[in-house]
Amino acid sequence: MSNAATFRTAPFPPVNRIYRLQQRLSITGIEATAILVLCGALAVGFSVRQLQGYPAEPAADLFAEVDAQWAERDSLAGPESEEASAPLQFATRIVPADSVVIPTSGFADAPPGRRTSRSQTRRTSSANTPVRMNINTADAALLQRLPRIGPALAGRIIAYRQEIGPFSNINQVVNVRGIGEKTLEKMAPWIYVE
Repeated sequence: MSNAATFRTAPFPPVNRIYRLQQRLSITGIEATAILVLCGALAVGFSVRQLQGYPAEPAADLFAEVDAQWAERDSLAGPESEEASAPLQFATRIVPADSVVIPTSGFADAPPGRRTSRSQTRRTSSANTPVRMNINTADAALLQRLPRIGPALAGRIIAYRQEIGPFSNINQVVNVRGIGEKTLEKMAPWIYVE
């Protein structure tokens, strides 16, 4: 006798009924499982809906006894515990908006007229992408975000500014040792002078 025949004559009547229904509807085992799962989900949904129809006990009634116990303990405690349970007061300092100084130079912003696509933004990290900056106020980390500028050239630019003074125009950057016309051409969209 085969396993299929043993299954058909199993002593469990619900299994026999399900098997016969599956044969009558001519559906596969996977389809039958999907139907049973959907029926189960439907039954759970109806049960939840029925439970939602019953009013829940108010939360105040559930915790009234606990609140009464805490109130009793508070009344038994001395005045020193009231000071300890008092809410903490934090000192806040309100500063008028007119006295806040917002620096306007040295910050990096995008060059005018240049847009990047989303794919370009995803490909390059924000730490390595060039940004528009004031060449006279940018620090070494910001200068290294310029094309073709590494730590050595960033140090030379800062040293040049300290020895000779700020740049009066962007073309003076070629006076820094190691920066030529090609490098200036790559840097020009990203730098300005104030």
